[in-house]
Amino acid sequence: MTSISDLSPQEVKFEDAHLKKIFLEHLNSIYCGKQHLVVFFEEIKALASLQYLKNAIQDCCDDALAQLQHIEGIFKSINEDQSKISVLGMKAMTLEAYISAIKAGKTPMERDVFIVFYLQIIEGIEVTYFKVLKNLAKAIGYSNTFLDKPFNQAMEDKLMFETIYKEYISEPSAE
Repeated sequence: MTSISDLSPQEVKFEDAHLKKIFLEHLNSIYCGKQHLVVFFEEIKALASLQYLKNAIQDCCDDALAQLQHIEGIFKSINEDQSKISVLGMKAMTLEAYISAIKAGKTPMERDVFIVFYLQIIEGIEVTYFKVLKNLAKAIGYSNTFLDKPFNQAMEDKLMFETIYKEYISEPSAE
């Protein structure tokens, strides 16, 4: 008899019920994480110095609100209810971002760079969640196209903050 620890990932077989349970846990995680992020975006936007960055954060907040509605539609379409779960990892990340941004001695521009740095990390986490959800949805026979829109939006937001970060740290062009 083979021990499960001796199996390769390809040899492990999940029942659909287990995959659906994992899918729902991840869907709940991203939903509750998004709820937390909406509050975080408002807090961090108040710390940003440039209106350009404030506008980008507001766009991201608006995207998060739209994604929440989209995810609510996913729950409805699969006849499941959203349940409140803990998102300690996301809360810890946003707390670290907030503390780094308000740490004494930072200039407004330094604070902005830290804000954008953490926003890139957060968007990267969201991209990963949506990729995982798409793969799980496909594995249990759901159409994974209903996750295309929130996944694409998370990718766009991540790229937006990467671009802003590069703009902050690049040398000004000589004219």
